Amino acid sequence: MDRDSVSRLPGTGLPATASRRLAAVGRDPINLHRALAHAPALLAPVLDLIHALRFDATVSRGLRELMICRIAQLEDSPYELAHHLPMAADSGLDSEQLAALDRWREADCFSGSQRAVLGYAEYLGAGAPRDDAALDACFSPAEQTELTVTGATYIALARVLRALDVQIDEGLSG
Repeated sequence: MDRDSVSRLPGTGLPATASRRLAAVGRDPINLHRALAHAPALLAPVLDLIHALRFDATVSRGLRELMICRIAQLEDSPYELAHHLPMAADSGLDSEQLAALDRWREADCFSGSQRAVLGYAEYLGAGAPRDDAALDACFSPAEQTELTVTGATYIALARVLRALDVQIDEGLSG
């Protein structure tokens, strides 16, 4: 790995189009973006999808971050956890909930909708049975679709991060 690299690939500059996309939503580039910069034509739609999930989804940010954090645990993705645990806390999840993610079934600190999300994350990421009744009781078809795309996207990102050996960004703990 060369000194300018953030992954197992050599370092490369971020395309101007990606820099503009990130600036438009007030984000600085992260190592994931830098690693994907080798394929600018793919980076652009990945950014669009991530930004749509972050800024355009109707499911609450807290529930989406809960989904992402549980997926990150299931996928053994310290990079995603380093980025999304603070976002989960900022979105209203408390330290007890964040500490209990991997044992959520036994914990009494999660609401019904949070339990439905955690169960669905385990369905998507680990092949656990899907609880349609819990999903239907808490979420509309549109919201279930958003949760599905959120979970599937972060499963894919965890695998990209692992395959490219993307380093956790400076200043974050992993």
